[in-house]
Amino acid sequence: MLALVILFALVFMIAGGPVFITLLLIPFLFLAIEPQAPMLLLPQKFFGAIDSFPLMAVPFFVLVGQVMNQGGITDRIFTFANSLIGHVRGGLAQVNILASLLLAGMSGSSVADAAGIGRIEIEAMRRDGYTPSFSAAVTAASSTIGGIFPPSISLVIIGAITGTSISQLLLAGIVPGLLMTMAMFVLVAWLGYRRGFPTHPRSGMTKIARDFASALPALLAPVILLGGILSGVFTPTEASAVAAVYAIVVALFVYREIDLRGLFKAFVDTAIAVAAIFFLIGAAGTLSWLMTWINVPQQLAASLGGLGQSPALLLLASMVLLLILGLFLESNAALILVAPILFPIVTQAGVDPVQYGVVTVFALAVGLITPPFGMCMFITMSIARISMIQFLTEAWNFILILMVTLVALAYVPFLSLALPSYFFR
Repeated sequence: MLALVILFALVFMIAGGPVFITLLLIPFLFLAIEPQAPMLLLPQKFFGAIDSFPLMAVPFFVLVGQVMNQGGITDRIFTFANSLIGHVRGGLAQVNILASLLLAGMSGSSVADAAGIGRIEIEAMRRDGYTPSFSAAVTAASSTIGGIFPPSISLVIIGAITGTSISQLLLAGIVPGLLMTMAMFVLVAWLGYRRGFPTHPRSGMTKIARDFASALPALLAPVILLGGILSGVFTPTEASAVAAVYAIVVALFVYREIDLRGLFKAFVDTAIAVAAIFFLIGAAGTLSWLMTWINVPQQLAASLGGLGQSPALLLLASMVLLLILGLFLESNAALILVAPILFPIVTQAGVDPVQYGVVTVFALAVGLITPPFGMCMFITMSIARISMIQFLTEAWNFILILMVTLVALAYVPFLSLALPSYFFR
């Protein structure tokens, strides 16, 4: 019976139904058919999934992204990145990646990165002679850094739903974020020399210093956030509020590119985006409860029991599952759906929960740039006005390099655990 319900829900989603309704449809239909479970459980589990103090960080980090985009912060970061490395082969593509890393330190969201600075990056690259498909591919791929590098909303969510230290997860995201940045730098450099990408004159020290000074208030944000968390001045949840206040002050009084009307629009846009996120969290949490109630975790654990003696094989199997889920589900929805099921199985086999949290978020982030439902893919395709086939002709290089990085994170724990081990020893 459950298989028929899931099949119906998948057909509904493929036909264009919203993802959160699809996720709710499965437990709704199942409870309507199953006489032993009262329908009253549905709203209880829905609101129970979003009733979490750490999740209060999500609205504030979304607000930071909105204020950044409307308050001139993204423009200054892009300008500084351009003056710093715009002279290398394939300079604007490299600038695209560096700007995403710098923005990740404030927004914490891949989608916010792609939607915010994506238009600036793609238009600049097109004017410089890059093809629309390559411009969209590098923009979508680099935006995935926002989901890993702190303050990552996805790391906050996985910490909240699994009981893993959010502070350690945020620290654990630094090296993987830098690693994926370097991997994409190398890929673009290789493609640049093969294809003869354009270069620009090197910026003088005066211009670099001027652009750095202009971007400094924005660049200080991640330093303040991580410094405050590590020193114990505030918790990760409180850090999100600090980040929001800081972004508003910088946009209103330092850059002065947003007024009270613009700030109100940022609040409205934030409310709409947060409503969508929390609908997904509630729906995915409800479906996750149903899976637990009908013993799916136990059945999955039994089927993977033979792999429990080999954490390496168990990690591989879970990564394949996460990559497949990332093809069809929004990353945060998939995260909430499967993390409570997979975490106990994998961690009991000896995998560190902080490392596995980063691996889980990273694997699902790859789904943001893969068909058929990659959010960052759709955003950049829309900006560049290209088809999915055109996008994939360039994006496959970045998907491959991200998957290689994922394997390195899974099988070299030091990459994600070095900083948490040092600061929380």
